[in-house]
Amino acid sequence: MGGQIGYLELAVQKSPGNPPAAWLWRPEKEILGAGIIVRVGGSFVWPPPNVDLGSITTLIFVAGGVGINPLMSIISHLHQKPPKNVVRIQFLYMTRFPRSENPSSILFLDRLRTLFQDSTYDGTFALFLTQCSEAEVDDLVERMGTSLFRPETVCGRISHMALLGAISPLEERKGTVAYVCGVPGMTDEFVEVLREAEGMEEKRVLCEKWW
Repeated sequence: MGGQIGYLELAVQKSPGNPPAAWLWRPEKEILGAGIIVRVGGSFVWPPPNVDLGSITTLIFVAGGVGINPLMSIISHLHQKPPKNVVRIQFLYMTRFPRSENPSSILFLDRLRTLFQDSTYDGTFALFLTQCSEAEVDDLVERMGTSLFRPETVCGRISHMALLGAISPLEERKGTVAYVCGVPGMTDEFVEVLREAEGMEEKRVLCEKWW
């Protein structure tokens, strides 16, 4: 649109035992220009189905591991085309501590930091790191530097308290929509917490499970 060439961006983990992933990880010269077939569908999309777009004032994104992928797509789109009524975005991202100890090795972290630095929203970005110590997290935060937006960084899983703290005050929850994506156990747990929160409608909590 607007003279731009459409494109798809894929984040594919190297996995020799998975045929599609193995094919995409072949040398660039072997697959450049090759045709692929992409299937599009589902309800984990923006704008959310069965919700009046004009009623949305707050967006909550909750990602676990590779569940960051579809949420990265949505928030990138919102950055390019901000909805008029959305004034607040909360982003909670849980992932394993990077053994390389390099913050940039965390999937999409640098891009998220850039988006939140440039954002016109009242935005909060919290990073939850698992399988690590408090000292390791403190060291990683120092490595991030301050040239980009530095997220609140926590050692441990996303807690129920953190989830409930991310959603709007009770009187504003009718304008809140939450997207949750991650492994099934995490997704089921967090969706239940959000849907049972006072003032939250079930249709305003969307989820996608990644294995």
